[in-house]
Amino acid sequence: MKNSNSRTQLLEKAKILRRQEEYEEALKILEQLYENKPESGEIKDILIDTLFNYGGYLNDYYTLEYEKAKQLFERITIISPKNYRAHYNLGIAYFNLGQMENAKKSFKKALEIKPDYKYCLYNLGLLYEDMEQYEEALNLYEKALEIDSNFTYALTARSQIRKKLDDLRQK
Repeated sequence: MKNSNSRTQLLEKAKILRRQEEYEEALKILEQLYENKPESGEIKDILIDTLFNYGGYLNDYYTLEYEKAKQLFERITIISPKNYRAHYNLGIAYFNLGQMENAKKSFKKALEIKPDYKYCLYNLGLLYEDMEQYEEALNLYEKALEIDSNFTYALTARSQIRKKLDDLRQK
């Protein structure tokens, strides 16, 4: 009973730390709790949510701590290998680090798990566009638009890539 109370108190402390954006302290507690009781769905869920929150914060344009974000998303893929959002966010971190092949692998893994993930299709399209593989990029934007015909990012990207392809064909 005492062990259960202590675990509950530590879990509550971790939740408070997470709300205060004290992610590293929260993660220390959560990783320890998870290590001691990996079968606990609640601990696993809170750990994954905290890793996502912190990773998203680090992957932000204003924070620019992509390497650390990459490590957090990699951790989620270990804890929860079928978590498509973790693979997607790992792809974003790799993209931000300029590691395009790793980004491509992560995006494709996310799409294996969730083939209709429009944001992943769009970002994989951006990656192909960045690699000057315009036809493949256009194909991915089209797939994203099949899922959501009003997806503004894909609409804009499709329009821009079509213009780029037209310009290239006229040369």
